[in-house]
Amino acid sequence: MKSMNNVSYYKINKSKFMNWEAASKHPTAIEIETLNTGEIISKISGLLNLKNKNASKLKDGTAVVPVLAHIVRHEKYGDYLIDTGFDSSFSNEVGGNFKGLLKKVYFKNRYIQEKSEEGIEVQLKKRGINLKGVFLTHIHEHAAGVPSLPSGIPYIYGDGECETSFFPLVYSNFFENKTNLQKIDFSSAQDMPMLGKCADIFGDGSFWAVSTPGHTKGHTSYLVNGIKRKILITGDVCITKKGFELNVETGKFSSDIEEGRKSFFTIREFIKEYPSVNVVFGHETDEFKIEYK
Repeated sequence: MKSMNNVSYYKINKSKFMNWEAASKHPTAIEIETLNTGEIISKISGLLNLKNKNASKLKDGTAVVPVLAHIVRHEKYGDYLIDTGFDSSFSNEVGGNFKGLLKKVYFKNRYIQEKSEEGIEVQLKKRGINLKGVFLTHIHEHAAGVPSLPSGIPYIYGDGECETSFFPLVYSNFFENKTNLQKIDFSSAQDMPMLGKCADIFGDGSFWAVSTPGHTKGHTSYLVNGIKRKILITGDVCITKKGFELNVETGKFSSDIEEGRKSFFTIREFIKEYPSVNVVFGHETDEFKIEYK
């Protein structure tokens, strides 16, 4: 597997906007389109922390969970992705492009992709997207479409991210042959009120990377400051709409539930202060809903 340490640091430029009020007054022609690339069958206790007192009426079980990717269209800088979701390999083989001796056993009844046209590379081609780069909330299945995408474009994620590996049993090698890996060092990013460490990606206040560790060490959320809509892509700091409404953070799938809880409360308080910002959850939108069994 290619070492995730063999990467460069993403260059963070100081923004002229020191708070969200200032940035929101200067929106840009940037838009988001969310795609569903397949589904996962998941334990509810992974999606939601059932030990939280606000989850007292919830029971564990299973849920069918969309695996999302988001096209970012910027009028000046072009087309990017936030996360990739699955590629078409997941419709052709159990476990898709994951590897390992026990891959088919591990992923049996876990990953679903019923139609080959759901793969991220097919959906981008249909839309005529000239992809300039990929920003990841984190690795996991959110980067499972990377192997089908161009090699030379930048793949950008928070410092501390790594591919989960149980080599040689089950592992991924998403970034094999990718030549431009970059990580965001949020310790050198600016502090934005309420949100904490943030990076103004394009330097025009249109697209912000927000440090939200907990689900993974380098987990990153993204804030889009568009003329038509302002959107917060939470990533898996908040996987479900139900969790957001009940004030229940992500459950067992988080590497550090306490740290994840802090990040969850940060974005929840931000939305409470700025209710005009639309929220897109890690695995759910109003169009692509989680189905609880």
